[in-house]
Amino acid sequence: MKLLIVLALFVIAANAVPFAKHFTKASKGKNWILLCAGSNGWYNYADQAIVYKAWHLFRSYGIPEENIIIFHYDDIANNKANPTPGIVINDFNGTDVYKGVPKDYVGKDVTPKNFLGALQGDQELANQGKKVINSGPDDHIFAYFGDHGMPGAVMFATGQLYATDLNKALVDMHSKNKFAKLVFYIDTCESGSMFDKLLPANINIYAATSSTPKDPSYFWKYDKTYKTFLGAWFASYWLINDEAVDLDTENFDQQFKLFADRYNVTEPTSPGHKPHNYTSKINVHDNEKNYGAVIKWDVPLYILQRRISETNDVDEKNELTKELELALKGREYVDNVFNEYVNSIQHLMPNIATNAILHTKQEL
Repeated sequence: MKLLIVLALFVIAANAVPFAKHFTKASKGKNWILLCAGSNGWYNYADQAIVYKAWHLFRSYGIPEENIIIFHYDDIANNKANPTPGIVINDFNGTDVYKGVPKDYVGKDVTPKNFLGALQGDQELANQGKKVINSGPDDHIFAYFGDHGMPGAVMFATGQLYATDLNKALVDMHSKNKFAKLVFYIDTCESGSMFDKLLPANINIYAATSSTPKDPSYFWKYDKTYKTFLGAWFASYWLINDEAVDLDTENFDQQFKLFADRYNVTEPTSPGHKPHNYTSKINVHDNEKNYGAVIKWDVPLYILQRRISETNDVDEKNELTKELELALKGREYVDNVFNEYVNSIQHLMPNIATNAILHTKQEL
């Protein structure tokens, strides 16, 4: 089975400065890190495992804990589904990445409002004893967000963060001299839509996303023991690359090129200084050899199917089958509602086929 994985990279500024110097060697100011797993639940295990891994990575750079802010729902380490209570891993037979991670924002505090507040240094949150980025004109900021997404928004368990609100916040931070350089990575489906045609090219921000404005993103590394995915394609290779290369010499463009060369990706030439959509297609020839890369929205169905095939307990198999059938019926119901609605308004769009409306993404 062939999978088509799409990696989109939006380059907003020139990036000849080595990667590590953005985070570990700000010559005058401080370095700030904001990590957020917006999701909750066992199906979304990978999102939190990734930010735990990233937290330890940035601590290894020497960035003080008070300058790293982490959002995580904190419901997987001690989840009843966890075969190793209190332990979270990010790779097969991996070490515990949960140990030592603080609870800056957990549970119901993982919200779009609090995320933007922490990013912008909201004084009200600070007065409540919450960590916020109290940055200045010489500081460097790195922000990462992982969860699900849709055109124009990324999802939290508690709501949505809209692209317009995010970009408004970033532009406002630039106008108030809140940073010298800011790097933003997003790993969600349709994540390219969070910056495409919205983020100015002249405000010293480098933004990279796991997909184009119209394509999905992928979880991968399904673990039979944990019965869930341990990582996401984009974020996992960002972390793997950071651990494997000399970050004192590699810059952001080189990091993307490493992905491109390793996975037979072609990219446009001459990026220049304006936003460019690097649409890169990666053919994964064997799903299982590539650790089961699965579209994020299909992960619950995939996990149920795997659990059904792997269990020898008849009662468990029957219960899981019922759960899968219910999930499929839910999707079928939504499909039918949309089909009926599109058919009812088809006469208003005579030049667009019904199939195109239902199965392609059109700009408004």
